[in-house]
Amino acid sequence: MISFGEQFFLANDKESILQTLNINHVPSVELVDPKYDEYPLIGRKYGQHNGKDIFIINSYIEGEMEKFDYFTKLYSIEKEYCLEIKGLKIMKVNEAISKRMIFNEIPIRTSAYGWCWENTEIDDIPFECLEIAVRALYVVGMTCGTVKIGKLANQKMIVLDIHPSEDQYFERIQENDSFTIGADIEFMLSCDGDLIPASHFYPLEGAIGCDERQMEKDSGHYVLGEIRPNFSQSPRELFTNIEKLIEEAARQIPYENIEIRAGSMPFTGYQCGGHIHFGMPISLSLLRALDQYLAIPLAIVECPEKAKLRRKTKHGGLGRYRVKSYGFEYLSLSSWITDPKLTKSVLFLAKLVAEHHHELICDYLYHPVIQQAYYSGNRFLLRKIWGELKERLMRTTSFTQYQNELDALFSVIEEGNIFEESIDIRRNWGIGIPKEIYDPGCNIQIPKGTRMKFNLQVGDKAFVSAGKEISTATIQPYPFSFRDSNRVYLSKKLRERLIVPNDWHPRISMDNGAIILGPIIGILAARPFDRQTTYFHHLMRIADERKMLVYVFEPQDIIWDRQLIRGTALTGEGIFPFPSVIYDRYFIGNETNIDINDIRMKLQSSYHIPFVNSQKLFTVTGNKWDTHQLLMKEHDEYLPDTCLLEKQSEITDMLNQYGEIYLKPIGGSMSMGVIRVIRRPTGIFWFDFSQNTTQQLSSTEELNEMAMQLMKKSSYIIQEGIRRKQVDGKNLEIRVYMQKNGQQKWLRTGMVSRMTAEEVLTEETERNVRLSKILSKIYPNPLEKSKITQQLAEVSKRVVTTLEKEVGSFGELAVDLCIDQYDSVKLLEINAKPDNLFSQIKAYKLRNIAGLRLINYAASLAGYDRDEGGGTL
Repeated sequence: MISFGEQFFLANDKESILQTLNINHVPSVELVDPKYDEYPLIGRKYGQHNGKDIFIINSYIEGEMEKFDYFTKLYSIEKEYCLEIKGLKIMKVNEAISKRMIFNEIPIRTSAYGWCWENTEIDDIPFECLEIAVRALYVVGMTCGTVKIGKLANQKMIVLDIHPSEDQYFERIQENDSFTIGADIEFMLSCDGDLIPASHFYPLEGAIGCDERQMEKDSGHYVLGEIRPNFSQSPRELFTNIEKLIEEAARQIPYENIEIRAGSMPFTGYQCGGHIHFGMPISLSLLRALDQYLAIPLAIVECPEKAKLRRKTKHGGLGRYRVKSYGFEYLSLSSWITDPKLTKSVLFLAKLVAEHHHELICDYLYHPVIQQAYYSGNRFLLRKIWGELKERLMRTTSFTQYQNELDALFSVIEEGNIFEESIDIRRNWGIGIPKEIYDPGCNIQIPKGTRMKFNLQVGDKAFVSAGKEISTATIQPYPFSFRDSNRVYLSKKLRERLIVPNDWHPRISMDNGAIILGPIIGILAARPFDRQTTYFHHLMRIADERKMLVYVFEPQDIIWDRQLIRGTALTGEGIFPFPSVIYDRYFIGNETNIDINDIRMKLQSSYHIPFVNSQKLFTVTGNKWDTHQLLMKEHDEYLPDTCLLEKQSEITDMLNQYGEIYLKPIGGSMSMGVIRVIRRPTGIFWFDFSQNTTQQLSSTEELNEMAMQLMKKSSYIIQEGIRRKQVDGKNLEIRVYMQKNGQQKWLRTGMVSRMTAEEVLTEETERNVRLSKILSKIYPNPLEKSKITQQLAEVSKRVVTTLEKEVGSFGELAVDLCIDQYDSVKLLEINAKPDNLFSQIKAYKLRNIAGLRLINYAASLAGYDRDEGGGTL
């Protein structure tokens, strides 16, 4: 007889019980932090109080005043069961019945509140309830006790409480004259790195078959293969049978590019088990010994990143088993056929533990640090106890019989290595790999919900288009829709035909029966990208998060005859299909020989690629005189007096009228070529901001001569000088960033203060500040500040409306304004290629909104419905 004492467990510490259940992924009452979790909560006290310590807490202050020891989530429990358990056996089940219920905010099903327990037939209780209760008592280390289970409104079962029993638990030692051992071991197939269902090559039944798990319910695509050797009299015989089946499984996939993968989780979300079948009854001591002396040593040599994911699953934790007619099936282990040395060691160690489980002390199994290390994949901590586990195994009388077979596992543990599970197991098993290549064809994997939305059927063929590239493909279910129900995956061959990056998982739309991938957005720019690089990278990240593809290119990157473009995406350089939409950020440099307007026209007219901002908009906004004439029709009250420089006398007239004027090239940008002229009592002064020079002119004739020289070089406008509001000695200009969203509605994304100590704003002198801070200094009165803010917004809204009537639809515009000395808003300029200034003022939320709106508007031009929150006009 084996007598069990409680080891490393505080039976009356309910908080520790709940923590241990959580570590072992047993559904139970959730512990919460009263500082951060939503109220109401349940406040509890340490110790046993017959339910009188249970109180609903509605606020953090209330919980502090009552000085509760710990807090749990509030549940609505519809039924409550109390299960009496000894070892792994349920002895009795009671259901809570109200007899003389004392009113309380929530039902507290204890005798103190008028409840009693009535016996219920075990067969009438859901199996899930029984299974949870047995495992709950097991993982907390009790041998006898009662487990309270609550049934929620959604029919799920959770552990509410566990009480130890004062009964002693004894286990009769049974001598087994005959020993049989079997297994079912799962594996997966990888084709060129992609998951391929095992059912493509193996039947469902038989010694080499498929596990019941499918990609989708009733899809017929069975993901996992399974090796099912017959029961054997010894681990050596079982190993030989497994080896033969692995060789046969390999023969059925005679391809170099299909690999057999084993281990914990060859593909994330699909756990692989190595279940051992014991031809003997299950017992508490045997299950504990298997966990401590088989599962924990195996955990030391597994890939921790994958193993810890499997241990969260139904078959991956400690104490997992199923009772069978032949005995029981131990489920806790991952697939141990990655290497023949590991396979042999596992089978012989299982035999050794089964023979001597009554001798093996299981003192580490219930230590919370060890349990946490097991589930978190901390193999280095588990290795600390290996020396003692090994010593106990070596003291068993059978150890010397199996030592040679166990040495492989023991050596890997002691060397600190792992059995690699990301390689083809055929290599480790010494199986020859043929040179033939398997062609899975052109496939597009689409989740069920998306297929239903577009009325697509698995197995059908469809045209798939990316940019201007097109190919036929077979529609298949997506094997990871449980992880991302919107992801679409393209096979290697389809990606190569469509010339899209390997790591792009696009959204889809339909057009005339064809599947359109995208959207693909091309940013037209000129290298080096310089200050635009960070902005482009930001747009690429936003697009990638939304399953869009963005790349940057310049005109010479276009391969016209193949309709391809050499570009730069988030993952680096590559060749891409023509985009669905183009975002034009091309600024003409001094050295270019490219006729960019011809290229823009060709892309729009010949290839029908829409631009975020049209060429017509660039033409209008690129000519300051045309812009002024257009805006004069509806916004003259906001515009500075302006005329086209056609004769010298116009300069003299404007200077006499205003005392300060600006000469601006009609096609200039970024203050290049701007001249400031002022009249002072001491004379006329000519400031050339491009040359950074100042000249004092002796007469009006000299001024006219200077103007004549300008007119020979380029066309200029003359504009009155505006005395702008100043803050801390710096002139203030305001940029209002207007954008369309995914519904093609105009929104004001934000406003930025542009400050300079100079008279003309340049890239070198500009300093950007949050507008709210600046306006608060100028207008301490909140009403005045609000009034000027509304005026700035209204002018900007009216400007984009006017422009759109003239040039047609476009997606973004910067409106540059100022406030003059009389508190009037003045319109200085409009910019169809504005920089995103929000990061410079640390307005990162606005920067993200601006990027998102741009991407969503571009997507809408490609026929995709996009949405994002926030924003007002």
